[in-house]
Amino acid sequence: MNIPSINLLRKLRKPEAHIKLERMHYGIKFFLPETLSEDELLKLLVRIPASAYKLPDEQGIALDFSGRQCSRRLILHMLNSIVWEKGVRVVSWLSGDPESIKLFKAAGLTTTEPPLNISSAKTPDKPEAREHKHIPGLKIVYGSMRSGHKVDTEGDVLVWGHLNPGAEIVAGGSVIVAGRLLGVVHAGGYGRNDVFVWAGQFETPQVRIANKLCFADPKSTACWRKSVLITLEDGTPVIRENKFLQARKNEQEGANN
Repeated sequence: MNIPSINLLRKLRKPEAHIKLERMHYGIKFFLPETLSEDELLKLLVRIPASAYKLPDEQGIALDFSGRQCSRRLILHMLNSIVWEKGVRVVSWLSGDPESIKLFKAAGLTTTEPPLNISSAKTPDKPEAREHKHIPGLKIVYGSMRSGHKVDTEGDVLVWGHLNPGAEIVAGGSVIVAGRLLGVVHAGGYGRNDVFVWAGQFETPQVRIANKLCFADPKSTACWRKSVLITLEDGTPVIRENKFLQARKNEQEGANN
């Protein structure tokens, strides 16, 4: 590893250099750190795998540059490396810098966040409609959730089945998926940090807890396809294999031999 790479890694470890996330009605807002140079910011974004940017078809991400003055070079590189290369749907380019906003508008980019369009929401009688629950409590889903099935609740969620690709859960509390976790999960979606995600079998590229994004690569994640518990510790997502279930499995296999 060369010296510039080492210096970049040191900067990325600083709290002020981390990308902060916020759950929005249109998807996720990325708060990009101003402390990094343009090259360092690009390297940080490129390091995130494409699967971590994946959202349901109708959702996207907003990029918030805060007070950073963006150059034409930065915008072109982000379009090439993030939007086109990784297939990221950016719904808004936000900035507090007037010159940056001029560049975004000149490129035909949207500089305001999408409004909440209540009138266009799907009606509850449709199978693909989004389930929404305003009263905190436990939401139980009996059976597996298929692609297009969404649950949005301020409380906890328990799925007695699999969460298949294309299915999504947004919970104000914790989320338990008894079967295979393949879809999108966001625990603590309304600001809570004291939540967790438990999966009978972990097979999803991304999990969101509060405003943190945890992404996994099946080739390098030791807990892939295992029972896991995901929590926030000092603001950082931590994935742990469920050793209790593994111990019980080993005991049963020993008894059968």
